[in-house]
Amino acid sequence: AALAALGTDDIATFSTAEIAAISTKAVAGLSTAALATLTTAQATALSTAMVAALSTAQIASLTTGSVAVLSTAQVAALGSTQAAALGTTQLQNMTTAQIGALSSKAIAGLSSAQMDVFNTGQINGFGPAQLALLSSVQLSALMADDIDTFSTDDVAALSSKAISGLTTAALGSFDTTQVAALTSAQVGALTSTQVGSLTTAQVAAFTTAQVAGLGSTQVAALNTANIAALTTAAIVALSSKAMASLSSTQMAALTTAQVAALSTGQIAGLSSAAVAALGTDDLATFTSADIALISSKAISGLSTAALAGLTTAQTAGFTTAQVAALSTAQLGALTTAQAAALTSTQVGALSSTQVAGLSTANLAVLTTGQIAALGSAAVGALSSAQFTAMTTAQVEALTPAQVAA
Repeated sequence: AALAALGTDDIATFSTAEIAAISTKAVAGLSTAALATLTTAQATALSTAMVAALSTAQIASLTTGSVAVLSTAQVAALGSTQAAALGTTQLQNMTTAQIGALSSKAIAGLSSAQMDVFNTGQINGFGPAQLALLSSVQLSALMADDIDTFSTDDVAALSSKAISGLTTAALGSFDTTQVAALTSAQVGALTSTQVGSLTTAQVAAFTTAQVAGLGSTQVAALNTANIAALTTAAIVALSSKAMASLSSTQMAALTTAQVAALSTGQIAGLSSAAVAALGTDDLATFTSADIALISSKAISGLSTAALAGLTTAQTAGFTTAQVAALSTAQLGALTTAQAAALTSTQVGALSSTQVAGLSTANLAVLTTGQIAALGSAAVGALSSAQFTAMTTAQVEALTPAQVAA
């Protein structure tokens, strides 16, 4: 009460020793007007306990000069509500050492508006442990110039929960070394908008562990240039689910080297749209075993040109399920060499609709063993033109059941 009655002129007469002698309970009685008159010497005389006891109004009343001379120990005593009370000019006059002394509670109290006040040098004062405490809202206030000062340890320290707060401009300022420092958890937490804003150089810098952390929505956000920039090792690191999310445009952007690097799981997970985007050069990198991995649903995506470009060894690798899923247009695109290379088991999987779609040229090259493998219903679906195209040996190879059909 006695301190509360003191005027600004009275406080001005206090020596630093007298200031230091004020109890923590009594300091709360100092008026904001009185605190505003503290000299820099008097401000440095405040004990850490006294600083911790100051109200938000008292903190806000301190002059920029007083705040600027506070020791790191005094700054470390500030709580969340006190930090939140610091004004623009007060924050602007804090040193990097003072910034580095802010406690976890104080950092939690800083608003995005306050974070925006700090200059690049001050942001550089935050250590990795402090950066790890920043929220997504606080990170959203950081500018590209601020991010440029981050070390790889600083980048890795950002929490995966907060990383989504980085603006695309700030993220775009990351150099390749900083990008490589991101953890797989951080990469996995990036929004599709953030991923879509990455440069080709940044994407090319991704490690396999980082790529493995990308989800399907994130991969879908990559532009074609970024897709093509991924290393073959990075392509292999994509999850089957992520690979399945690739659009036909993205799939078409893959280089033949990238396609050749696809794992068995990735090939098996390709959609019909993705398969449709594969060119003859891409498919030429597939072994017959790779071809057999394409799902029966996806095989329908093969263009007639791509199908016609397959080797006889590749078409001979088709599973019966794949053969049964081929459209009449696809079957019609088979070359005579491919038709002749079909196994009896594959031919036996053809439906009557598919057989009816076979060209007379392809029908004529089928062996007697292949003819005998045709289902009775399939034989019954043959047109008169197709029958006429059959050789004598093929007709003679028909079974009684086939003839009866």
